[in-house]
Amino acid sequence: MKNQFKYYHVAGITIQIHSDYPISENTFHPKFKLFESNGPGDDNIVIHHHFYVPDSIDQLTVEENQIFHQDQWKIYKSDSSWIYNYTPLLTNDPGNSAIAVFNKDHTVVEIYTNAISEKQYQTACFGALTLFNTDQVLFAKPLCERNGLILHSNGFNIQGKGILLAGASGAGKSTLSGMLKNEGFEVLCDDRMFITKNKDGFWIHGNWCHGTVANVANISVPLQTIFFLEQAKENFSIKLSNGKKKSHCLLQSLVKPFFTSAEWDKTFSIIGDLVKVIDCYTLKFDLSGKIYLTIKDVLGLNQS
Repeated sequence: MKNQFKYYHVAGITIQIHSDYPISENTFHPKFKLFESNGPGDDNIVIHHHFYVPDSIDQLTVEENQIFHQDQWKIYKSDSSWIYNYTPLLTNDPGNSAIAVFNKDHTVVEIYTNAISEKQYQTACFGALTLFNTDQVLFAKPLCERNGLILHSNGFNIQGKGILLAGASGAGKSTLSGMLKNEGFEVLCDDRMFITKNKDGFWIHGNWCHGTVANVANISVPLQTIFFLEQAKENFSIKLSNGKKKSHCLLQSLVKPFFTSAEWDKTFSIIGDLVKVIDCYTLKFDLSGKIYLTIKDVLGLNQS
């Protein structure tokens, strides 16, 4: 059978999907249409979808190679590979049982599953290119290698200025997304935002790894301000001037993948650079919907 290809671009990285089954217009969720591209780019990650599990997997997923096991996830590490095994445990768990074998630098990924038929593949509307419940494992290490990180935050573009609303689950990110969208703030992604550093400074990137709010945008904008959320009885902001406090807040909101010590050192260095140049605020907000006025005031925008 002739192999099939699809290409998607986000945060400067092109993802090439190469499948044993034909890829239809309904194989992947409609959100991916926003990120579709015509071919490889300058920086590529290649994913191969296979619909069997080879015997060689048993040699990689032996107990002595296991480095993590929690809930739906098992992670293994061999001399040349990282192996992620995802198994839905509950009836409403998204994604499919699958095993991903990544090469060392996470630029080539072999996905193996025997849980999907060719007919199902044509109509599944997968929400993750890995076939898991999320593509977070696809991006965490490559972003770190490229001077980036993933933050538990909602990203917005407001008149060319990039802002992040950061906080743990339950902090109010999704609630604020609805409020700010109604006031002209363009939602880039809910709950997971990609941040990279280049010669022009720090940028945030819309992506498809969203949370409960499905709005996404294939847009990258310069990062100007990070707001750390706290629900309150009124709306106001408090600027954080202490570098250690800013770093602590960022670490609390950081998506924490399974990193090597070298990758953590690089992440800490990126955070150290970020807090030197990006303004950070504690943002107190109520449910009146007027918090956008406080944000615009911080950004120096007209409040009309």
